[in-house]
Order: sequence, then C-alpha cells, then structure tokens
Amino acid sequence: MQTKACLKTFVTVTGLTALCVAPVSVSATLMVLAVGSILSHVVRVLLPARKTKVVRDRAAAEFQLAYRQWEARVIAHDQMERARQASAMLWHPVHLGSRPGRVDVFGGTCDGWASMLTTFGTSLMRSGCQVMVLDFSEEHIAGGMERLVTAHGLVTHFELPAEVHRFNVLLGLEADELADMLSQALHTIRRSEGQMDARVLDTDLLQTVTGLLDGQPTFRRLVAGLEVLRRTYDLSAEGLLTAAEITRLTARVDTIGQTEHVQRELQFLISSLNLLAWEERGGTPQVDITKQARSLWQPASLTVVTTSHSQHHRKHLLDHVVFQRLLHDMRHRSSNSEGNVLVVAGADNLGLENVEALAKQCRRIGVRLILFIERLRGDLKELLGSSDSAAILMRLGNAQDAAAAAEFIGRGHKMVLSQLTDQVGRTFSTSVGYSSGHSDSTSWTKGSTVTKGTSETRGTSDSEGTSESTGTSDTEGTSQTWGTSKSASTNFSRSKNKSVTDARTRSWQDTANVSLADNTGHSSTQARVYEFTVEPTTIQALPTTAFLLVESSSAGRRIVLGDCNPGIVLLDHVAGPFPTSSAGSTSCPPPCGSSHRSRARPEVGSPNTARPRGSLWTRLVDAFHGRDAAAPTPSAAPNSLERRDDPDTET
Repeated sequence: MQTKACLKTFVTVTGLTALCVAPVSVSATLMVLAVGSILSHVVRVLLPARKTKVVRDRAAAEFQLAYRQWEARVIAHDQMERARQASAMLWHPVHLGSRPGRVDVFGGTCDGWASMLTTFGTSLMRSGCQVMVLDFSEEHIAGGMERLVTAHGLVTHFELPAEVHRFNVLLGLEADELADMLSQALHTIRRSEGQMDARVLDTDLLQTVTGLLDGQPTFRRLVAGLEVLRRTYDLSAEGLLTAAEITRLTARVDTIGQTEHVQRELQFLISSLNLLAWEERGGTPQVDITKQARSLWQPASLTVVTTSHSQHHRKHLLDHVVFQRLLHDMRHRSSNSEGNVLVVAGADNLGLENVEALAKQCRRIGVRLILFIERLRGDLKELLGSSDSAAILMRLGNAQDAAAAAEFIGRGHKMVLSQLTDQVGRTFSTSVGYSSGHSDSTSWTKGSTVTKGTSETRGTSDSEGTSESTGTSDTEGTSQTWGTSKSASTNFSRSKNKSVTDARTRSWQDTANVSLADNTGHSSTQARVYEFTVEPTTIQALPTTAFLLVESSSAGRRIVLGDCNPGIVLLDHVAGPFPTSSAGSTSCPPPCGSSHRSRARPEVGSPNTARPRGSLWTRLVDAFHGRDAAAPTPSAAPNSLERRDDPDTET
C-alpha cells in the first residue's frame, strides 16, 4: 500500500505568495522546505541592501551638490577677501585723542626730525595754522618744509647771528625787560646751583647800564658800559659811548659798590656778553631800525629761526638769548593765537625751568608746543608724562636713555616661552625560550548488539462465477472456490565487539623575540611674566622715521607705533586725512593722533590712481601747490602714520 501525504506550503518569492497544496512525497517536502528557507533568507538580505543602496546614492548626490555649493561660496569669499585686502588702507593717520597742548619728541636723528616736521607741518599749514620753528640743532630740520612752501612766499627765515641786521634780539625792549632777559639767559648757563643772589645782582647791573645808555643798545655798547662801571673802559678806543653816557655811568660807580662780589659779577657779564659782541666788531649793514623785525613771531605761514656758530660757547649763549627773547614775546602776546604751533628743536640745553615756563605761556595763549629733545637724560626726564602732554619716542641709541623710555612706556603681564624640552630614546630587547612536552593515552571501546524479529502473513481468497449461452442448444453452469493461507517466521541475532586504542604524542618548541623601539618627545612650557611692553633694545633699533606715541586720555593709555616718512603719502593704500575743522574755526589738528578708518580706494584704472613722477621733493612740492591732481596733497597727508597689516585690527 503506497503511503500518501498532503502538504500545505507557503512559498514567498520577491514579495509574491502562492498557496500550493499537492500530494507529494516526504523527500520532496523536505526539498521544498529547504528551498523556501533559502529564498526567504536571500529576500531578507537583498531587499534591504537594495533599499540601502538607493538611499546611499541619494545622500551621495545631495552631498556632492552641497559640497559644490560650499566650494563656490569659499571661492567667492576668498575673492572678496583678496579684493578687500588689495583695496584696504595700510597706512592710517595717527590722531591725538586727548588734544594735548605739548608734544615731547625724545630721541631720533636729524633726518627723523626733518621727516616728522615735514609730514605734519605741511598739513598744519594747509589747514590755516601758522608754524614757527626755533631750530637750535644746526641741522636745518625745517629745510624740507621750507622748500615745499617757499614758492608761495610764505616763509620767513632768520639765521642768527649772520642776519642780525634783519632781526636784533635787543630791539624793542625796555631797559628792565632787556636786563631781565639777559640775566635769565646768563643764569641758565651757570653750572652751579644756588646763584639767585648773583642773578639779582646781574639784573641790577644790566638794568643800570641799559637805563643810562641813549639810543638803541647793542652788545658792544653794553660791554662798554659794564667796563665803565668796572673802571676798565679805554677812552682811547673807538667811540662806542658818548661823553654824556660815560659821565652818567661813572657817577654810578660808587653807588653799585666795588666789592669783590660786584667786581666778579661785572667780569662775568663782560666776558659773557663779549662772546656776542664779537659778532658786531666786523660791522653790520646800516638798515632802518623801523624796518627790522621786532618780534620772532611773523605773520607768515612758516617762520624759521636758526642759530649756528663755529664756537660752542658763543652758540650756546646765543641759543639762550634767542630763547629768552622768544619767551618775552610770548608773554606779551595776546591770547588769540589759538591754532598756531611752536616747534623748538634741540631743547636739550635749555633747562627744565625754561621749558616749563615756555609751556605755560603756550597754554595761556593757545599755542601748541612741540619739543624735539635728542637725549632722555637729566631733569628733562621729568617732562615725560606731565600734565597736558603726549610723548613721542624715536630711536634712542644710548642704553640708559632707552631703558628710561621703556620704563616710561610701562610693563605688562604676558605669556612667554620659558622652557623647551626634546627627548630622544631607543629601546632594544631580546628574549629566547624553549619548551617541550609529551603525552600518552589509552582508550578502550566495548560494544554489544542484539537483533530480534518476528513476521506473520495471513491471506483469504474467495471467487464465484456463472456462465449462460443460448443457441440451438441450451447450456447453464455454476462454479465456486474458497481458500485460506497462513505463514509465520521468527529470527534472532547477537553480536559483540571490543577495541583498544593506545596513543602517544611528543612536542617541542624553540622561540626567539627581538624588539627595537625609537621614541622622540617635544614639549614646551609657557610662563606668565611681568616685563617691558617695549624692550629697550627695540627702542634702540627703531628705524630713522619710526616712532612710538604714548598718550594718556580718559579712554586709557595708548601706545602706537607709527612712521613719519613724508614719502609714504605718495604710496598706494594710504588712508585719507581726518575731517578738517569747520569753516571759520582757527583751530588746527594736533600734530599726531588716533587711527582713522580707511576710506574706499578708487577703482583700478581711474585717474586718481595715477602715481606722480619725479623726485620725492618735486612730487611733494607739486602736491603742495596743487600742480598735480593725481598726487595726494599734503592736506591729505596724515599728520603721522601708522602701519596696519590687518585693516580690521585696532592698534
């Protein structure tokens, strides 16, 4: 009898479900189950992978699009940044926010002083200011500025003592004023302290002589009058004094006394004034006194007074006399001089007392004072940081001067590299090992099998048949058969087995390990220190036209590094000037000041970008007189300049 089975199987292929009901054999059923299991696993793996690939491709496309957009933005930003850097201003005007009444310039060379004076002096004059330069340096630092404005006839230049016929320092003074001026000048050059009594006596003696002389006094006449008081006047000499003057002076001999102290002071006055009277011995051109200048302040835009002499003592005394005459003119000047600028170059030997007196008079009448001092030493160091002042420090080659300047600038906390460590090492190691072993094993296997079976066959058969035929004859018959069969069999079997296994193993091992390692280490350490903001060696190595501006205002202390080279205004990337004062105002911009934001640069190829040709001074003169529209004029020249590599960074 054949065994049948009915199997109901669900087969899923690529998302389709089919119901199969069929009578199959057991082996076919197992095969179908295996195939279905494999197909379901393949579908579970391939279908998510296909979906993942689609998502990944879409994400990759979106990323590539975003990357190209980002790259385009980066390129556009870089182009804009390069254009901004190309058009940015690198040099900006330096403006003094506190608007101090005095600016002290310490250090520097004559070339540096001339550059600074030319840079801000020309812009001040174009703003309507009157500038007076008192030059004791014998280097003619105002020569460049004079060449810029001399074509307009706006310059008045006195060179003393060579041009004493144009300006006489003794002209226009009363007897007491002349005596006070000369005694103050002589008192300044005295080296010893505590000479107030000598100063008073000098004033009294000079006032006695000037009060008894007729006409215009000169240094030779003053010396002759003092000789009369000392009873050493030679009557046979050239007639410097009239008989009446000699008579009046002789009558005062007994009044002033003949003590040793008086005689010593008379000798000092005669010896000192003889240094200046010597210049009058050669004779001076006869000029109308009414046409001589009666004041160092002239109505010209630029007034320059220089002193020079081959002998040091005469030059030294002349400087003090000219300075005292200037101080006298300042005391008698009205207070409506606001906006004018006074420059004193070579003020090292004037003394702190005289400089402070001049600064006081300048504040009273509204004149801005600029002092050029070669060395930062002596009592002039007290000018640093004084009220209503700003300091400009140029190159100071002396170590003590540079240290004093660095101390004035100040100290601050900062992080500096304090330690560097480099470590280099190598490691080498070797190891050798040996190992051996053996094992013995024995296994026993014993088994028994018994088979017993019985079979029985039983069968029954039954058959019955009938036959009938019709024809010429009639036949009928019946047959029946019945039978039974039975058989039985029995079988029995038994088997035994036994096995023995004997195993033996042996192992050995030799090992050798070699290692080589190199290691390198670098480390750095920073420490917080309190040191100079600007080192003294930096001040000693400043370029000729470079300077450090130190200013204190309500906004705090400010230190700016700048350059006053006048040729910078002819370069590209120079910012424009600060806004000028309103119409009708007489105030001028201060010599230096805070940074000014840059203005837009003209487009490339425009006429304003054409650079002037010719020598530096020719181009500056053309610019000052407006003969070259393409060249920046001194009015557009910054008073002093600072360099910014990054235009967005404040100094």
